[in-house]
Amino acid sequence: MIPAPCLRLAVSGNRDGGWLTAVRRSPRARRLLVVLAVCLLVGGFLAVVGPRRVAMELAGADPDWLAAAAGAAILSLLIWSEAQRVLFVAAGAEVGPGRFLVGYVAGNFAKRTVPGGRLGAPAVMAYALCRETDLPYERGLTAVTVGYAVGFPAAIVVPIAALPLVTATGTEGAGPALLLAMVAIVVVMLGAGGLVAARPGPAVRLLHALARAGRATLGRLSARAGRAMAAERVDEAVADAGETLRVLGRSRTALALAFVLTVAGWVAGALALSAVLVALGHPAAPAVAVLAVPLSTLGGVVPLPAGLGGVDATLGTVLVAALALDPVAAGIVVLAYRLASDGVIVLVGGLLTVVRAATGRDPAV
Repeated sequence: MIPAPCLRLAVSGNRDGGWLTAVRRSPRARRLLVVLAVCLLVGGFLAVVGPRRVAMELAGADPDWLAAAAGAAILSLLIWSEAQRVLFVAAGAEVGPGRFLVGYVAGNFAKRTVPGGRLGAPAVMAYALCRETDLPYERGLTAVTVGYAVGFPAAIVVPIAALPLVTATGTEGAGPALLLAMVAIVVVMLGAGGLVAARPGPAVRLLHALARAGRATLGRLSARAGRAMAAERVDEAVADAGETLRVLGRSRTALALAFVLTVAGWVAGALALSAVLVALGHPAAPAVAVLAVPLSTLGGVVPLPAGLGGVDATLGTVLVAALALDPVAAGIVVLAYRLASDGVIVLVGGLLTVVRAATGRDPAV
């Protein structure tokens, strides 16, 4: 016997244009669909590799090196928080490192757990950080966007610096292929930047689309977050962006410091991957880790929590190409790395949210 709610959903879906229309109209159905997609990806990986081998490899990992990987991941978070705080202070905010870190951790928790969070990361991070500072949301959104603009060259400079070492020590043929990929990424990103500068209209429409995604995900959990990402607030942020950019542009020292700190954050993230490799019995390969970790973030465009699937495929591809790992071994390394980095950050962010709620303070997300 079909339950009445399911029968009503099926009937209304057929009448209004099919089950896809029904899913789009139901927030609960969308969340269930995302959970199903995540379960299918993880279950598919376990089915291909074999649950027994995954369990054996992870059980045999060196716990000290795994703890070191988690520590390096937290260190990268601390460094990136300070890089973003430098830009907020340059934009006019008055906030100490500790309080700003609270908002930064909360924002990272949201963008790693909310479907599409990384796609709408600027809006999500600006909301979480402005909750902890005196900066208006519009100026905060611009400061966060500048942070991402500073982060892009940092994410390119670090792998380029590591590429000669990877070419010298990696597998035959890996260097030219990785170099070609790097050149393609730089060309595409520079072309996109030039297009935005010449025709800002599409970029503004994209910002509105990301805000809509934020309202449909984070906005379902927090009415205040939904209001912060409302269409009129986005328009106000775009209108205010010019003045904020001029203020930040005059703070060349802040931009340079943010760049250096962002590079240091990538190096710390690479140390986490190196520690995971050692924990699982592979060479540390720090040059490969420095190359792989920044490049893997390009997979964050996949609209699943923490870029699940895209980040993992990018990271695994670099490991296979540069270290000649078999795909199964590379997949296990990626899984362990994600647990030691994203998993730990989500755990810390979740605990922070629970503690703030339990002590009577509104969660930052």
